Amino acid sequence: MSWTLFDHDPLTGRKVWFSLDEAPEGKTAWRVELPIDSVIESNAEAEKATHGVKLPDWNRVASVPLNIMEKTGLDTAVQAKDDRFISKFLNDIDHSKFRTSRGRV
Repeated sequence: MSWTLFDHDPLTGRKVWFSLDEAPEGKTAWRVELPIDSVIESNAEAEKATHGVKLPDWNRVASVPLNIMEKTGLDTAVQAKDDRFISKFLNDIDHSKFRTSRGRV
């Protein structure tokens, strides 16, 4: 299977690839690459800015890319207002790179 670049957004780094199946059905496969490096860097900068200051009552605690939200079920938890799942997800050490402030949720 050979992949061909269909679209590229240099600002976000998003790339869309496609591949044509040469079998009689002639199916088309799509692949989307969404780099999250810039989100992680931005989150780290925001987290550093919270050190040494008193956090306000309303404070952004995380920034999670949509593809990660969908893959992990976080989007459904947000819609269902499942605070326990959201807290568990954001406080998990594996997801700490999405945090934008210190402390626990």
